[in-house]
Amino acid sequence: MDVCVLSRDLMFFTAVEGIAGAMGHRARQAETLDAVGQPDLLIADFASASIDAGALASAFDPMRTVVFAPHTLIDAFTSARAHGLAGVFRRGALAAELPRLLTEYSAGT
Repeated sequence: MDVCVLSRDLMFFTAVEGIAGAMGHRARQAETLDAVGQPDLLIADFASASIDAGALASAFDPMRTVVFAPHTLIDAFTSARAHGLAGVFRRGALAAELPRLLTEYSAGT
């Protein structure tokens, strides 16, 4: 499964890459919406880049887009949910949620 991580944060990407790689998936990093392509799963890090949830939902399948954000970015959570993005999680929940998400999305590819 092709997993794209939309993030400027190398530590965040490395965490996703490690978990995805251990599960047999390919993870790659993109720093802009234009560089994302058409991944099987898009993981957007709202902490490291100024990403507009509406633009994200318009550019990619909202049901295959997951957002991680610090719990303090309440507006990001609200906007992502309002635009129908499939999953919106606290950034600190990455290690717990990512294996489940990768399993769930890889079953559908």
